[in-house]
Amino acid sequence: MADNKQLVDDFLDASRRGDTQRMAALLHSDFCVYEADSLPYAGEHRGLEGFLGLVKRVFTSFRDTRVDIRQMLAEGDTVVVLATLSGRSKHNDEAFQMPVNEVWEFAEGRILRITPYYFDTARLVALAGGAA
Repeated sequence: MADNKQLVDDFLDASRRGDTQRMAALLHSDFCVYEADSLPYAGEHRGLEGFLGLVKRVFTSFRDTRVDIRQMLAEGDTVVVLATLSGRSKHNDEAFQMPVNEVWEFAEGRILRITPYYFDTARLVALAGGAA
């Protein structure tokens, strides 16, 4: 079985390609992404459908969005992804770039939970045109 860092890479690759079948195969049955309460796309996004809905909501606020991984740190059932988030606001056309760290948790060889920590959630809210 692949190590957890490889599972992160595999999931992100499948997501970029729109391979929902592969994405679903990598997700635990209790999968959830938790987004900060202050963001327009706040809350729990459960399962593959929740993840795809979250991506759709993010792309209503931003375009040319990228997450470039700088480093992954793994310990047990956890991988911390150190990355840079960049893109452009659809609200005011402002380009942005900021650090984001994501905690990926695994269970039974599958992705259980993703919790992102953005460097500046207030700026993301402003770039998105305000709170939800």
